[in-house]
Amino acid sequence: MEKAYEKIKMFFSKYSSIVNVVILGLFCYLFLFHNLGLYPLVDIDETRYVNMSRDMFVMKDYVTPYLNFEPFLEKPPLYFWLNVVCYHIFGDTSVFVSRFSNALLAAFSVFFTYFFAAKAMRSKSYGLISAFVLLSSVWFLLLSHIAILDMGFMAFSMAAIYSAILTQFCKEENKKYGWWAAYLFMAFSVLAKGLIGIIIPAMVVFLTFLATRKVKELFQPANIIPGIIIFLLVSLPWHILIYKANGVVWFNDYIVKHHFARFLDSSMGLGRKQPFLFYVPIILTGIMPWTISFLVQIFRGIKSALKNYKATKSIKVIFTSDTNDKKIILFAVIYALSTLVFFSVSSSKLPTYALTLFPALALIIGYFWWGYVCFDKYTKNIKVSSLITFIILILAGIIGAFMTYFPPKGLEAYMAIFQPFSAITCGWFIVVPLIGCLCMIAKNRSLLFVSKVIFMLGVMMITTVHLFPAIMAFGQYELEEFSKIAAAGPNGTKLVSFGFAKKYSLMNDFERKITYITGTTSSDINDLRAATACKNCLIYLIIKNDSKDSLNSQGVIKGFEVVKTMPKYTLLIKNKNF
Repeated sequence: MEKAYEKIKMFFSKYSSIVNVVILGLFCYLFLFHNLGLYPLVDIDETRYVNMSRDMFVMKDYVTPYLNFEPFLEKPPLYFWLNVVCYHIFGDTSVFVSRFSNALLAAFSVFFTYFFAAKAMRSKSYGLISAFVLLSSVWFLLLSHIAILDMGFMAFSMAAIYSAILTQFCKEENKKYGWWAAYLFMAFSVLAKGLIGIIIPAMVVFLTFLATRKVKELFQPANIIPGIIIFLLVSLPWHILIYKANGVVWFNDYIVKHHFARFLDSSMGLGRKQPFLFYVPIILTGIMPWTISFLVQIFRGIKSALKNYKATKSIKVIFTSDTNDKKIILFAVIYALSTLVFFSVSSSKLPTYALTLFPALALIIGYFWWGYVCFDKYTKNIKVSSLITFIILILAGIIGAFMTYFPPKGLEAYMAIFQPFSAITCGWFIVVPLIGCLCMIAKNRSLLFVSKVIFMLGVMMITTVHLFPAIMAFGQYELEEFSKIAAAGPNGTKLVSFGFAKKYSLMNDFERKITYITGTTSSDINDLRAATACKNCLIYLIIKNDSKDSLNSQGVIKGFEVVKTMPKYTLLIKNKNF
């Protein structure tokens, strides 16, 4: 038995690179691709961007994206291109295929983090641990399962930054390849999200090289001239073509409004003004189950920096990077802090922007756990932070079970939706943390780390199988059913929604232009009258149930008949015999 164990150990040691890639690939499949098509498109940006991708696939206009049969000039095209490629490869436009490119970008981020960390630290264990921290962080997981633009931007900006930083850890003759890759990925980053694809990588790389006193390397002609040529060859053609196709309208909408105005003034019709510290709670929640470990590491790092400063009376000691681990941590801190400050200063803020920081956070947290798992360092801090985490999770499981089966007054209907899978979820929140506690008692450091990864794998399975479909019960299923009814109408049938935000899930089946009227201004009633005044067409109108009496009293829906009423929305029809 002992000989067999030694042989297995030697095999894993000899082929550690292959084993690590296989393990990471298996978990990427389980975390990112399994059950990816099990739940419908979520009625946030996902339904909008997927329908735009499908329109591009059908219309074969690869320059100008279209939304609701009108040019959509706010975003660059790379995400839509990737989706179109997937549609061609798989031969359909299903939900799974529509999310595939996003999950692939998430897997790319995980693998690139592994290779970067392993190369820079010269430790495959550090690379593997950092990659698993990123893969199992809750915010990264959620956004990897919803087809939106932010994952692509995070992946390509991260790749650009990593490629540039890797030039500090490779042979002199290989540095040029790192710089060329950095400019290539920066071009992809621009095509994924816009000009911010230049700003974030350039800012992080410049500040890192400034802190390590190597700024001159950034401007060496052998690096920068070929790099700029590569960048322009990849990023410039689409910008020229889109300007030719749409002219100054595109420039004003894409460049002026959605780059400069969005950053400087959220009142430009975007309505996304938030407090300066808006991202802090999102980040701390988003890196669960590593939050407490991260906070402990921050306090430990600050304490160590202050101690060194007091001893030397020099701030330069904070930026000392004479070993690989110090270089990596300094870089990761600069990466995280500079990006956080940039997005916090911006007048327009969205929770998804925080995803950009997560590779840096994974490197920082991964270093902490790498020291514990491989060298038995930080034992007290890891055990205390893990115990606090497990207690929080167990309490959450108990409270969740209690609220589901004994819901507070007024929340009975909402909690009933989650009751079918509450026992599974709450049990998982209790059992796995208890197993983690046993790992601590047994002093098995590797299994303690694995227990947290497995916990998040279970949470992701529960989310995709149960939680995401349950969220659809809050009105989206109703809208999709109404859309199917309207889609069965003859050519020329109109579909109008009034009194709620634009829900692009209506476009999943109704493949014609939809009239959206949000009902937020006094002129919207007149717009509704105009939209439903057509006497020579069949008109379907979707309204919220709580607005029905008000619209009746104003005579706006006179001539309409009720087709179907559901808990949140009502479908009306006019000229049904047309």
